[in-house]
Amino acid sequence: MFSALCCLVVLVACGDKHEEDPARQQLRTEVLTVRDALKSQPDSPIIYYQLGRIYRKYGVADSALFALERAVELHPAFAQAHQELAQVSFEEGDLVRSEMAWASTARFAPDKVETWNNLGYVRRKLGNLEGAEQAYLAALGLNPSFAEALNNLGQVYRELERWDQASESFHKAMAADPAFRGAYLNLANLHKDRNDVDAERAMLKEIRERFGLSSREGRYASGRMQELADTN
Repeated sequence: MFSALCCLVVLVACGDKHEEDPARQQLRTEVLTVRDALKSQPDSPIIYYQLGRIYRKYGVADSALFALERAVELHPAFAQAHQELAQVSFEEGDLVRSEMAWASTARFAPDKVETWNNLGYVRRKLGNLEGAEQAYLAALGLNPSFAEALNNLGQVYRELERWDQASESFHKAMAADPAFRGAYLNLANLHKDRNDVDAERAMLKEIRERFGLSSREGRYASGRMQELADTN
């Protein structure tokens, strides 16, 4: 236990205070506020969770991961700690670790739609499309009108070339949130994938009319419409 505590506080115990920037000084202050509590409660998952959040806030990823791993080791069903661990791991580019932590979050707190949506996103990034589909469907089981999950599910179906299901998901996302721009672009690209020029052109026209010619989406639609015109 002593060595674990040393690992967590070493960053605040070294260096010349006069040379430290304000953020490092603040990190020192916040960590020291929980150090004594950790000494008296060395097996407290809550304290390790708090430390993990502090280190994450100041961008000290290694210490954040150490603290959060210890929190879930002490309390395996600690859903909030698993979630924090998933987020830090993702920020550090460790998608495998992030996927495992999101899966644990979903197992111990299965009633949060955002958790399932994030799990689906990481699984899709890892190439696990079937697993991503399952996660997005779980999210939509909690909230059938969650536009982001509908759009993301459409992207999974698009990659699996399940065209009709992809189109249905994008349309549902647009109906759930008419301002959800990604669904319009993804549906236009779906028509492009299928070489359905008329449907793509109609969707591009709708994008320009809905979001304006000066918007990023409108500029893309105008450029793509010009490409289609040049090929004819």
